[in-house]
Amino acid sequence: MPFDLAKWNGTWKQGNRSDNYQQIMEKLGVPAEGIQKFMESELSMDATLSGNVLTTKVGFLGKTIENSNTLGQEGKETGAMSNTIATVWSMEGDYLIAVYPDFDGKGLVVSQKRRFVDDNKIMTEMKAGDLEGWVEYIRC
Repeated sequence: MPFDLAKWNGTWKQGNRSDNYQQIMEKLGVPAEGIQKFMESELSMDATLSGNVLTTKVGFLGKTIENSNTLGQEGKETGAMSNTIATVWSMEGDYLIAVYPDFDGKGLVVSQKRRFVDDNKIMTEMKAGDLEGWVEYIRC
């Protein structure tokens, strides 16, 4: 079953995470106080798919970030830290996958694979270079 975008819409917060979550976030350039905010804050998600164009609108920390990308093709998106990065989004089985082939401008490859555990929990597997971890998002 493909990743259900309609089910992704709503408000989410982090639940459990891998022991190395902070180390992964540091590798992504997120400062310590930012990591704490990521762990404690809720985010609102509004995602749609029109043909093969994925549009996401994320409300987080008082900002709304909207991006549109064609599945399977490299595009650009604005990240949570207001940086613009190349990304490739795809759906494989029940996963929604985002790959950032040069996240930091120095060749750091980052990926996120999302899948529903149930209607109210998403497991996000994360890779940042040689680091691998995960974080659960729980529906509020």
